[in-house]
Amino acid sequence: MRGISLVSGILFLVITITAVMLVYEAGVPVIQKMQSAAAIEKMHGVLSELDKIIREIASEGKGSKRTVYFRVDPGRLVVNETYDFISWELDTAALVVSPRTSKQFGNIIIGSNMETYANETNFTATGSSIPAWIMENKHLRVWIKKIGSPSNYTNYNTTELLLGVYSKDEDKWLDLEYLEISLDNNESSMTGNGFTSLSKIGYNQPYATVSAYMNSNYIDYYINFTLESGADFIKIEAGV
Repeated sequence: MRGISLVSGILFLVITITAVMLVYEAGVPVIQKMQSAAAIEKMHGVLSELDKIIREIASEGKGSKRTVYFRVDPGRLVVNETYDFISWELDTAALVVSPRTSKQFGNIIIGSNMETYANETNFTATGSSIPAWIMENKHLRVWIKKIGSPSNYTNYNTTELLLGVYSKDEDKWLDLEYLEISLDNNESSMTGNGFTSLSKIGYNQPYATVSAYMNSNYIDYYINFTLESGADFIKIEAGV
C-alpha cells in the first residue's frame, strides 16, 4: 500500500499504456489481453476516485489536504509536479489500445504512446531569444521558428525554420548547420511569406506537428514537422 499526501490544487490525471511490442492482434494470448484490460479498468476507477478527492480539497481552499491509500499493481504511478498531472503507466505487449491514440473521460485520458509535449517558447541556445515552437519526447527536443500568424503573413526563408534539435539520449545538440527545403529544386520556392503553427499545445500527446505555410513565387505549399512519441527522428512532409 502507498500513501500520497494531496495538497490543494487541481491535478490532471492520465493513464498511459506503452506498447513494448507491436504485434498482430490475433497473435496476442487472450488471457494477457484480458489481464491488461482489467488492470486498465481498475486504475480508471482508482484515478476517477482520486480526481473526485482532488476536486474536493481544491474547493476547500489553500492548506487543505487528504491522505489516500491504494495499490498500484501492475504498472507504475508517476506524480509530475512540473505539469501537475498523475500518470499510471503499464508496459504490455497486448494490443489493448491502438498505438498513438487516446480517449478522454473528464480529467482522465486513456491512451497508448502518449509522451510527446509541445508548446510555445523561446529558443536561446544561440545566445539570442527567438520565438519558437518546441516539440519534445523522451528522445528529442525540437525547436521550429514561430513565424507570423494566419492573419499576419510574414516573409521568411525555409532555411530559418529548424532552429535546433537536442538529443536526450546522447545529451548533446545535433550538428545541423541548417535545413534547406525547396520544391522541384526551384530556389524561388524557398522564400515567400506565410506563418508557422502548432497542432496542439500540451503534454501526453501521441505526436505533435508544426506546420509551415509558404506562399512563394513558384507555388503555395505547406511543410509539416512531426515528432511522434517514442521516435528518435523527425518526420518532414510537404504538400500543396
